[in-house]
Amino acid sequence: MITSRRNALIKYASRLLERKARDREGKFLVEGVRMVREAMKRPELVEYVLVACDVTGEMEEEFWRDAASVYRIRPELVKEITDTENPSGIVAVCRKPVWDWESIPESDGLILIVDNLRDPGNLGTILRTAWAAGVDAVFLLKGTVDMYNPKVIRSSMGAVFHFPVFEKVGNDEVRELCHRGYRLVVADPKASLVFTDADYYGNVAVVIGGETAGISAVFEELPASRVRIPLREGVDSLNAAVACGIILYEAWSQRHLVRENTSMI
Repeated sequence: MITSRRNALIKYASRLLERKARDREGKFLVEGVRMVREAMKRPELVEYVLVACDVTGEMEEEFWRDAASVYRIRPELVKEITDTENPSGIVAVCRKPVWDWESIPESDGLILIVDNLRDPGNLGTILRTAWAAGVDAVFLLKGTVDMYNPKVIRSSMGAVFHFPVFEKVGNDEVRELCHRGYRLVVADPKASLVFTDADYYGNVAVVIGGETAGISAVFEELPASRVRIPLREGVDSLNAAVACGIILYEAWSQRHLVRENTSMI
Protein backbone atom coordinates (compact mmCIF):
# COMPACT_ATOMS: atom_id res chain seq x y z
CA MET A 1 0.00 0.00 0.00
CA ILE A 2 1.36 3.40 -1.05
CA THR A 3 0.10 6.05 1.34
CA SER A 4 2.28 9.12 0.73
CA ARG A 5 2.41 11.57 -2.16
CA ARG A 6 6.15 11.66 -1.52
CA ASN A 7 6.47 8.05 -2.62
CA ALA A 8 8.89 7.78 -5.57
CA LEU A 9 6.38 6.01 -7.85
CA ILE A 10 3.70 8.64 -7.21
CA LYS A 11 6.14 11.51 -7.75
CA TYR A 12 7.44 9.95 -10.96
CA ALA A 13 3.94 9.42 -12.36
CA SER A 14 2.83 12.93 -11.45
CA ARG A 15 5.77 14.43 -13.35
CA LEU A 16 4.55 12.70 -16.51
CA LEU A 17 1.55 15.04 -16.58
CA GLU A 18 4.04 17.56 -18.06
CA ARG A 19 5.28 17.28 -21.64
CA LYS A 20 8.90 18.05 -20.74
CA ALA A 21 9.00 15.06 -18.42
CA ARG A 22 7.32 12.80 -20.99
CA ASP A 23 9.85 13.84 -23.63
CA ARG A 24 12.79 13.42 -21.25
CA GLU A 25 11.73 10.06 -19.81
CA GLY A 26 10.11 8.52 -22.89
CA LYS A 27 7.11 7.58 -20.74
CA PHE A 28 3.45 8.58 -20.52
CA LEU A 29 0.31 7.95 -18.47
CA VAL A 30 -2.67 5.77 -19.36
CA GLU A 31 -5.81 6.12 -17.27
CA GLY A 32 -8.97 4.05 -17.02
CA VAL A 33 -9.92 0.39 -17.18
CA ARG A 34 -10.38 0.13 -20.94
CA MET A 35 -7.22 2.06 -21.72
CA VAL A 36 -5.05 0.05 -19.33
CA ARG A 37 -6.44 -3.15 -20.85
CA GLU A 38 -5.32 -1.91 -24.28
CA ALA A 39 -1.90 -1.08 -22.87
CA MET A 40 -1.59 -4.59 -21.46
CA LYS A 41 -1.88 -5.98 -24.98
CA ARG A 42 1.65 -4.57 -25.28
CA PRO A 43 2.95 -5.74 -21.88
CA GLU A 44 6.53 -4.83 -22.75
CA LEU A 45 5.44 -1.16 -22.69
CA VAL A 46 3.79 -1.24 -19.25
CA GLU A 47 6.17 -0.08 -16.54
CA TYR A 48 3.78 -0.28 -13.58
CA VAL A 49 0.11 0.15 -12.67
CA LEU A 50 -1.30 2.13 -9.73
CA VAL A 51 -4.71 1.00 -8.43
CA ALA A 52 -6.68 2.88 -5.78
CA CYS A 53 -7.50 0.65 -2.81
CA ASP A 54 -11.21 1.44 -3.13
CA VAL A 55 -11.27 -0.21 -6.58
CA THR A 56 -12.56 -3.69 -5.79
CA GLY A 57 -13.93 -6.82 -7.36
CA GLU A 58 -13.26 -8.58 -10.65
CA MET A 59 -11.76 -5.51 -12.32
CA GLU A 60 -9.08 -5.16 -9.68
CA GLU A 61 -8.21 -8.88 -9.79
CA GLU A 62 -7.72 -8.63 -13.57
CA PHE A 63 -4.96 -6.06 -13.15
CA TRP A 64 -3.27 -7.92 -10.31
CA ARG A 65 -3.22 -11.07 -12.44
CA ASP A 66 -2.07 -9.60 -15.77
CA ALA A 67 0.35 -6.81 -14.92
CA ALA A 68 3.93 -7.36 -13.84
CA SER A 69 4.06 -4.51 -11.30
CA VAL A 70 0.83 -3.35 -9.66
CA TYR A 71 0.66 -1.20 -6.55
CA ARG A 72 -2.28 -0.27 -4.35
CA ILE A 73 -2.52 3.41 -3.48
CA ARG A 74 -4.73 5.49 -1.22
CA PRO A 75 -7.71 6.91 -3.18
CA GLU A 76 -6.74 10.53 -2.58
CA LEU A 77 -3.39 9.95 -4.29
CA VAL A 78 -5.07 9.28 -7.63
CA LYS A 79 -5.60 13.01 -8.11
CA GLU A 80 -1.83 13.46 -7.90
CA ILE A 81 -1.34 11.41 -11.07
CA THR A 82 -4.27 12.40 -13.30
CA ASP A 83 -5.79 15.59 -14.72
CA THR A 84 -9.39 14.33 -14.79
CA GLU A 85 -12.06 15.59 -12.39
CA ASN A 86 -13.47 12.12 -11.68
CA PRO A 87 -10.58 9.67 -12.07
CA SER A 88 -11.29 5.97 -12.46
CA GLY A 89 -8.71 4.91 -9.90
CA ILE A 90 -6.41 3.00 -12.29
CA VAL A 91 -3.35 4.57 -13.93
CA ALA A 92 -0.50 2.90 -15.81
CA VAL A 93 2.95 4.31 -16.49
CA CYS A 94 3.96 3.19 -19.99
CA ARG A 95 6.97 3.45 -22.24
CA LYS A 96 6.45 5.23 -25.53
CA PRO A 97 6.28 2.80 -28.48
CA VAL A 98 9.23 3.06 -30.87
CA TRP A 99 8.57 2.74 -34.60
CA ASP A 100 10.79 2.97 -37.69
CA TRP A 101 10.33 3.37 -41.44
CA GLU A 102 10.37 -0.40 -41.89
CA SER A 103 6.82 -0.43 -40.49
CA ILE A 104 5.55 1.70 -43.42
CA PRO A 105 4.13 -0.47 -46.24
CA GLU A 106 6.05 -0.40 -49.51
CA SER A 107 2.87 -1.00 -51.50
CA ASP A 108 -0.87 -0.45 -51.03
CA GLY A 109 -0.27 1.64 -47.92
CA LEU A 110 -2.61 4.22 -46.41
CA ILE A 111 -0.86 6.95 -44.40
CA LEU A 112 -2.45 9.84 -42.52
CA ILE A 113 -0.50 13.12 -42.19
CA VAL A 114 -1.73 15.51 -39.49
CA ASP A 115 -0.48 19.08 -39.91
CA ASN A 116 -0.65 21.90 -37.34
CA LEU A 117 -3.46 20.38 -35.28
CA ARG A 118 -3.48 21.97 -31.82
CA ASP A 119 -6.55 20.51 -30.07
CA PRO A 120 -5.76 17.34 -28.05
CA GLY A 121 -9.34 16.03 -28.17
CA ASN A 122 -9.37 16.31 -31.95
CA LEU A 123 -6.04 14.52 -32.30
CA GLY A 124 -7.15 11.68 -30.04
CA THR A 125 -10.35 11.25 -32.05
CA ILE A 126 -8.37 11.30 -35.31
CA LEU A 127 -6.00 8.58 -34.05
CA ARG A 128 -8.93 6.43 -32.93
CA THR A 129 -10.64 6.89 -36.31
CA ALA A 130 -7.42 6.17 -38.23
CA TRP A 131 -6.97 2.93 -36.31
CA ALA A 132 -10.54 1.88 -37.11
CA ALA A 133 -10.35 2.91 -40.77
CA GLY A 134 -7.33 0.80 -41.66
CA VAL A 135 -4.64 3.48 -41.69
CA ASP A 136 -1.18 1.90 -41.66
CA ALA A 137 0.71 4.78 -40.02
CA VAL A 138 0.24 8.38 -38.91
CA PHE A 139 2.70 11.25 -39.35
CA LEU A 140 2.31 14.16 -36.93
CA LEU A 141 4.05 17.21 -38.34
CA LYS A 142 5.95 19.62 -36.11
CA GLY A 143 3.54 22.06 -34.50
CA THR A 144 0.90 19.41 -33.81
CA VAL A 145 -0.14 18.84 -30.19
CA ASP A 146 1.80 16.23 -28.19
CA MET A 147 0.25 12.83 -28.92
CA TYR A 148 1.05 11.71 -25.35
CA ASN A 149 -0.96 14.53 -23.80
CA PRO A 150 -3.33 12.73 -21.36
CA LYS A 151 -6.40 14.07 -23.19
CA VAL A 152 -5.08 12.76 -26.52
CA ILE A 153 -4.44 9.34 -24.98
CA ARG A 154 -7.93 9.17 -23.47
CA SER A 155 -9.61 10.24 -26.73
CA SER A 156 -7.56 7.79 -28.81
CA MET A 157 -8.92 4.80 -26.84
CA GLY A 158 -5.65 2.92 -27.09
CA ALA A 159 -4.85 3.53 -30.77
CA VAL A 160 -1.27 4.55 -29.94
CA PHE A 161 -0.48 0.96 -28.95
CA HIS A 162 -1.64 -0.63 -32.19
CA PHE A 163 -0.14 1.17 -35.19
CA PRO A 164 2.86 3.41 -35.91
CA VAL A 165 2.55 7.10 -35.04
CA PHE A 166 5.56 9.27 -35.88
CA GLU A 167 5.96 12.52 -33.92
CA LYS A 168 7.60 15.82 -34.86
CA VAL A 169 7.82 14.90 -38.53
CA GLY A 170 9.59 17.46 -40.72
CA ASN A 171 9.31 18.44 -44.38
CA ASP A 172 12.14 16.10 -45.38
CA GLU A 173 10.23 13.09 -44.10
CA VAL A 174 7.16 14.16 -46.11
CA ARG A 175 9.31 14.45 -49.24
CA GLU A 176 10.79 11.03 -48.52
CA LEU A 177 7.30 9.56 -48.28
CA CYS A 178 6.49 10.99 -51.72
CA HIS A 179 9.82 9.66 -53.03
CA ARG A 180 8.68 6.20 -51.91
CA GLY A 181 5.68 6.48 -54.19
CA TYR A 182 2.98 7.84 -51.90
CA ARG A 183 0.46 10.20 -53.52
CA LEU A 184 -0.81 13.09 -51.42
CA VAL A 185 -4.53 13.75 -51.01
CA VAL A 186 -4.91 17.07 -49.19
CA ALA A 187 -8.15 18.12 -47.51
CA ASP A 188 -8.87 21.70 -48.63
CA PRO A 189 -12.28 23.39 -48.28
CA LYS A 190 -11.47 25.55 -51.34
CA ALA A 191 -10.63 22.63 -53.64
CA SER A 192 -12.69 21.95 -56.75
CA LEU A 193 -12.48 18.15 -56.51
CA VAL A 194 -15.09 16.49 -54.27
CA PHE A 195 -13.55 13.93 -51.94
CA THR A 196 -15.62 11.05 -53.32
CA ASP A 197 -14.14 11.64 -56.79
CA ALA A 198 -10.53 11.28 -55.64
CA ASP A 199 -8.45 8.14 -56.17
CA TYR A 200 -7.44 6.41 -52.93
CA TYR A 201 -5.94 3.27 -54.46
CA GLY A 202 -2.33 2.17 -54.04
CA ASN A 203 0.05 4.16 -51.84
CA VAL A 204 -1.86 7.18 -50.54
CA ALA A 205 -1.17 9.77 -47.84
CA VAL A 206 -4.21 11.76 -46.69
CA VAL A 207 -3.32 15.20 -45.29
CA ILE A 208 -5.49 16.88 -42.64
CA GLY A 209 -4.62 20.39 -41.43
CA GLY A 210 -5.52 22.23 -38.27
CA GLU A 211 -8.64 24.37 -38.26
CA THR A 212 -6.68 27.54 -37.44
CA ALA A 213 -3.21 27.20 -38.98
CA GLY A 214 -4.23 25.16 -42.04
CA ILE A 215 -1.79 23.30 -44.28
CA SER A 216 1.98 23.89 -44.25
CA ALA A 217 3.78 25.41 -47.23
CA VAL A 218 5.54 22.12 -48.07
CA PHE A 219 2.28 20.81 -49.51
CA GLU A 220 2.23 23.70 -51.97
CA GLU A 221 5.48 22.54 -53.56
CA LEU A 222 4.66 18.82 -53.72
CA PRO A 223 2.27 17.26 -56.26
CA ALA A 224 -1.06 16.56 -54.57
CA SER A 225 -4.76 16.07 -55.18
CA ARG A 226 -6.81 18.60 -53.22
CA VAL A 227 -10.27 17.53 -52.14
CA ARG A 228 -13.22 19.16 -50.42
CA ILE A 229 -16.26 17.93 -48.54
CA PRO A 230 -19.45 19.57 -49.83
CA LEU A 231 -21.13 21.77 -47.21
CA ARG A 232 -24.42 23.58 -47.07
CA GLU A 233 -24.32 27.27 -47.96
CA GLY A 234 -23.01 29.49 -45.19
CA VAL A 235 -20.82 26.81 -43.56
CA ASP A 236 -17.10 27.43 -44.02
CA SER A 237 -15.58 24.17 -42.78
CA LEU A 238 -15.95 21.05 -40.66
CA ASN A 239 -14.25 20.08 -37.43
CA ALA A 240 -10.88 18.56 -38.39
CA ALA A 241 -11.61 15.22 -36.75
CA VAL A 242 -14.99 14.94 -38.47
CA ALA A 243 -13.52 15.84 -41.88
CA CYS A 244 -10.74 13.32 -41.35
CA GLY A 245 -13.22 10.55 -40.57
CA ILE A 246 -15.33 11.28 -43.65
CA ILE A 247 -12.33 11.17 -45.99
CA LEU A 248 -10.71 8.12 -44.38
CA TYR A 249 -13.89 6.11 -44.67
CA GLU A 250 -14.20 7.00 -48.34
CA ALA A 251 -10.65 5.71 -48.73
CA TRP A 252 -11.57 2.59 -46.74
CA SER A 253 -14.62 2.00 -48.94
CA GLN A 254 -12.74 2.36 -52.22
CA ARG A 255 -9.76 0.28 -51.17
CA HIS A 256 -11.82 -2.57 -49.74
CA LEU A 257 -14.11 -2.60 -52.75
CA VAL A 258 -11.07 -3.15 -54.95
CA ARG A 259 -9.83 -5.99 -52.74
CA GLU A 260 -13.23 -7.66 -52.71
CA ASN A 261 -13.56 -7.40 -56.48
CA THR A 262 -10.04 -8.75 -56.97
CA SER A 263 -10.70 -11.73 -54.71
CA MET A 264 -13.78 -12.63 -56.80
CA ILE A 265 -11.85 -12.82 -60.07
